[in-house]
Amino acid sequence: MSDNASQTARIAAMAQLDEAMVQVALGRVHAAGQDLREVLAVDMHLSFMQPAAGPLVATAQVVGGGKTMVFCEAQLRNAEGGVVAQAMGTYRAQRP
Repeated sequence: MSDNASQTARIAAMAQLDEAMVQVALGRVHAAGQDLREVLAVDMHLSFMQPAAGPLVATAQVVGGGKTMVFCEAQLRNAEGGVVAQAMGTYRAQRP
């Protein structure tokens, strides 16, 4: 894989993991009755575990937080269920 293709794959993995965590963070914020809120990434740590091949699926879960800060974890898995990348993120809820 060329350097450009490899960089593009890493960026795509990061975007998938971020989007998965944004969705669960929004779910947490809206479940707490905080309407008209958005979440912004404050911090994100990303680990690449193995080369990505084939279709990938991102899953995420909320692991903590309060009214304005939400802590999440996400995994990016290949078709065989192997973890390709994982991330931890902190998201802040705020009005748009």
